Amino acid sequence: MSGNRKGLISSVIAIVMVCMLSGCGAPAGLPKGPIAVNTYEVTAEEVTLQDEYSGMVIAAEKVPIRANVSGRIVEKYVQGGQNVRAGQPLFRLDKRDQENALAVAKAEAARAKAVLANQALNYHRYQQLSKQHAVSTQMVTDQESLMRQQEAVVQAQETRVRAAQDTLADTVIYAPFTGVLGVDDVPVGTYVTAGNTPVVTISSTDPVLVSFSLGEEAYLQWAKGNMNHSTWGQALQLRLSDGSMYPEKGRVVQVNHSMEGSAGSVLIKASFANPHHILIPGLYGTVIASQPVRQKVLLVPQRAVQQTLGKYFISVVDASNKVHTKEVQPGKKYGAYWIIRSGIQAGDIIVVDGFQKMKGVDLSFHRLTKADIDKKTVSIGEMKEG
Repeated sequence: MSGNRKGLISSVIAIVMVCMLSGCGAPAGLPKGPIAVNTYEVTAEEVTLQDEYSGMVIAAEKVPIRANVSGRIVEKYVQGGQNVRAGQPLFRLDKRDQENALAVAKAEAARAKAVLANQALNYHRYQQLSKQHAVSTQMVTDQESLMRQQEAVVQAQETRVRAAQDTLADTVIYAPFTGVLGVDDVPVGTYVTAGNTPVVTISSTDPVLVSFSLGEEAYLQWAKGNMNHSTWGQALQLRLSDGSMYPEKGRVVQVNHSMEGSAGSVLIKASFANPHHILIPGLYGTVIASQPVRQKVLLVPQRAVQQTLGKYFISVVDASNKVHTKEVQPGKKYGAYWIIRSGIQAGDIIVVDGFQKMKGVDLSFHRLTKADIDKKTVSIGEMKEG
């Protein structure tokens, strides 16, 4: 009995020793030393702000092409989606009626000219007879009047000939400008009514317009002169939906001076050169407008800002290495940074990473530089405990 008791006591002692050596009894998951977090010193810098606006590519010119005369399409020289040049023939209508009308107009003009030639001979003959006192002066005057009237008839008939020639020429439908055709082209055999039936839509391709909206606050800044009218909107950049930057710069060409929509915005159109036809109508992108800043702004890394229930907070380290959370008012984003309007000041030390590990443990702080932030490669895992 005593031997069993001694063995039990020995076992308990052994278990206690093992626990002491292995750390039994310490709360699970707690580190052996301080946890390292990334920090950053808030700086005030003068930067070039970039305003970003969602935009959509639209054609500078887009019109449905309609025939000037009525008729049935008998020839089609193009297909929908094809690039065409200004003046290129697209369709031809049945021209028999127009050819007949031209022939009639030419015949009437020829008849009028023949009558005029006869009237001119009579007038000159009466002039000679008048010199011989064979006819009265009134008869000469009457003959001259008949000749002048016939001259007017000839002019009218020649005008009808030119009109008939124009109508005949209008049986061929041409591209009004260089661009790309839509896929709404009608087939051969379609009867079109003059000025009514669209045969195809054409859109210009170079340059193109990008439409975007300026919010009410931004518009007021522009209207009050806080944005330089001579430079703002003259060197716009365009970021495409795949994240790439479009190589050509754009400029504002149209500003609608009335608010649209319930949100209150001003529609703006910017022109971008499109020599390689990369931009097509309906393509979305982000218009970027740069403007010089007149005062310094506070910049903090975007990942240092925490958002909760519509409010924004930053963790600030005080002189005693204690962390306090402060509510801030953010402004625009600037690259990897966020402009802070209020809540902190230049020189404050803020926590950038490691928020989830700060509760209930000792901390060690690793100061990041601007180069670290710009690289976007520094992580907590790169730092050592201690």
